[in-house]
Amino acid sequence: MKPLHIDILNNKLTFDVFDYTYNGIEFSVLFDIGSKPYFRIIFIKKRTELFLILDIKNGYYLDAFLGDKLDILKRMLEIHGGRVEFSTNVFFSKFNEKIPSTISRKELKLITISKIYKCEESEKVYIKYLQPWDEYPWLKKNVSPENREKTRVLYPEIYENIKEKNVSVFYTDRPKESTRKGFRI
Repeated sequence: MKPLHIDILNNKLTFDVFDYTYNGIEFSVLFDIGSKPYFRIIFIKKRTELFLILDIKNGYYLDAFLGDKLDILKRMLEIHGGRVEFSTNVFFSKFNEKIPSTISRKELKLITISKIYKCEESEKVYIKYLQPWDEYPWLKKNVSPENREKTRVLYPEIYENIKEKNVSVFYTDRPKESTRKGFRI
């Protein structure tokens, strides 16, 4: 995981998405290095609504004891009842062997990311315009933490440019909708 982490940083991103297949089950995997206090790994079973979010602790440590989350993983892997022997240690060991060392540059649908991270207005993922609040002090408005986090998750490069500024990103659910030209930031 460390080489991928370094490559994500070198490319000035906060996450990468790559494919992983286990026993014929296909996943998109999102490795998020921008979440706090721990990194996150998110397994998304392709062509379903199932996903599993796990914390990656210091030293790239992932606890194989999943507790309540074990049932989610078993549903994703289509393991029903006690007839099939399953080990999370084996699953994660095989996964660890397949983690790429460089970013994949593959895009995961923004709506999926927005829903997984429970972003405000999760269906609105396309940038409509930027609003620099400091240019309108009489409005007495500030960027919200939710808006900042949504931007960090969906558009890390934009986030890096505005994270210290009082700028909100307004989103729409229509990819081609744009009511204003961009603002300087």
